[in-house]
Amino acid sequence: MRVKKLVKIAVAVTVALHIADANAASYQLNDYSVTGLGRSYAGQGIMGDDYSAIAFNPAGMTLMKRSGVQQVFNMVNVKSTVDGIDNYAGSKGKMDFWQPVPAGFAQYNVNDRFSLGAGIYAPFGLKTKYKADWFGKDAAILSKLDIVDFNISAAYKLNKHLSLGASAILRYIYGRMTQTVPTAFGGAIGGGDINFNVDGWSQTAAFGLLYEVDDNTRFGVSYRLRSAQRANGHLKITDVKEHAAFPIKNGFYKVHANPDLPETVTFSGYHRYKDVGFSGTARWTHWTSSFPSFTIRSEGLPDGQKRTDYRYQNTWTLTGGVDYYYCKNLTFRFGGGWDESPTHKPQRRTIRIPDNDRWWMSVGASYMKNNWQVDVGYAHLIAKTGLSTEDANIHAKYKKTSSNILGVQVQYKF
Repeated sequence: MRVKKLVKIAVAVTVALHIADANAASYQLNDYSVTGLGRSYAGQGIMGDDYSAIAFNPAGMTLMKRSGVQQVFNMVNVKSTVDGIDNYAGSKGKMDFWQPVPAGFAQYNVNDRFSLGAGIYAPFGLKTKYKADWFGKDAAILSKLDIVDFNISAAYKLNKHLSLGASAILRYIYGRMTQTVPTAFGGAIGGGDINFNVDGWSQTAAFGLLYEVDDNTRFGVSYRLRSAQRANGHLKITDVKEHAAFPIKNGFYKVHANPDLPETVTFSGYHRYKDVGFSGTARWTHWTSSFPSFTIRSEGLPDGQKRTDYRYQNTWTLTGGVDYYYCKNLTFRFGGGWDESPTHKPQRRTIRIPDNDRWWMSVGASYMKNNWQVDVGYAHLIAKTGLSTEDANIHAKYKKTSSNILGVQVQYKF
């Protein structure tokens, strides 16, 4: 293997941007509400049955007539079978792991028109984790991205039909990647491990509008701004067999990265007929403005930087749900949806982001007693088979990719 090819593999250190739970396009998450999980998050922010409007659409806070708090806990399982193709034909790999995704909200109604809220949740995130000896270890083993929003929101009901809301968001990002360094000349040079860590803070905002036709019909729209992340950290390279002709050296190096996050526009609707509620959501994500490429800079990399061209396309997410109000204390939910991937070409799909279109199916239930409400939900997602040929040396086919989400939520009204 030529040194030039070694370099190409060894510096494939891009921020790991594959979704942790495969439940939204690329690394975008929805896991703020187990109530919403049961109907595949249809009717985002305008349902009025929990406090997650603080994250989805702040104007929807006016639907909650009592102050309260809410704790969300989701467990996400990701599975995929990976087959090597071309030069790696016959090689096998797989992913199968669980990841917790919590969230929490609190709302205080100042009066019957004005509400304040706060939330902590993950609007974006990812995790891919391969076995340490899989055939693509020289390009990726662990990829992890945690993004947490600390949200302050306010909503005001202008009249019986129209409510407005806004959120100020402080955003924290943490990213980590690991991989091995390929060997050459019979193992005489190369080898070793690469460990990449960054973190940083940024600010953004969101706005929402809610229009209530009557007590049984309402519509909402929300807009979340793009945020420009500026993250710093370190690149640690260890156990490499160094050589003058080999560009990767052992050491501890500073790293700078800039993974911008996209703006989104979400449209939601809800209508209740007798004991059944129907909801729907369409969300547009503006990937082309925020993620055409990704660059990291470090003295530990040849030429001081590594740029990966993703050329993401804008996406739509479409979901629909049904709530069956069985009695005053018990509600059952069903939902489904389609989630479009921002990448469809094998040469743009990386093994750190083996993303593809997927389908939703979900069920859930709520039990209410006095001031308490307990929710449970389950969703199963199935992704299309996809090829990854972005790396010139490691080509892979992802099949039987699925995700299971289990959620429990507790809500208390004051």
